[in-house]
Amino acid sequence: MKKFLIAFFDHFESYLCQCLLVFFVSVVFMQIILRFLNMSLSWTEEIARFAFIWFILFGACYATRLCALNRVTVQFMKFPKKVGDYCMLVSDCVWLAFCVIMAWYGYRAVMDLEEFPYFTPALDWDLGKVYLVFPLSFALMAIRIVQVNFIKFVLKQEIADPDQESVKESQNALNAEEKAEGGQA
Repeated sequence: MKKFLIAFFDHFESYLCQCLLVFFVSVVFMQIILRFLNMSLSWTEEIARFAFIWFILFGACYATRLCALNRVTVQFMKFPKKVGDYCMLVSDCVWLAFCVIMAWYGYRAVMDLEEFPYFTPALDWDLGKVYLVFPLSFALMAIRIVQVNFIKFVLKQEIADPDQESVKESQNALNAEEKAEGGQA
């Protein structure tokens, strides 16, 4: 049970993003079909937009956990590994500060919307609840930044870049195909 919970919380954003992706694609597909039948729903565009924004922000959290967020690292390649790693740590500290600031100001914006409520036009939802995604996602991203650096610097484990892993898998598959074709000739 403990391993299940650890795995669930380690991939929480992935599961959430999968659900949000299926949801907003289904809603947009339904909207397209209904427009084709001259029967439009006013709320589908609004809810799809909210789901897409939540998908993007929680997807950024998951990319942070995988160390797969796009960032410029070419300037650190000429440095020795330790120097490059510590330069990345400094840049991660700046990124962490940005996430904490965004979470704080997102929280303040939600509190302002609670004090002076505003409702969405089509769904009549409280916008303060919809905007909760900003403090939640940036706080989670800050936690993931700390988690990744803890794994890297305290536990001394290297986190594999998913893009590099995909490239290696593709190269291995191509090499296996070439060997199979070479054996048949």
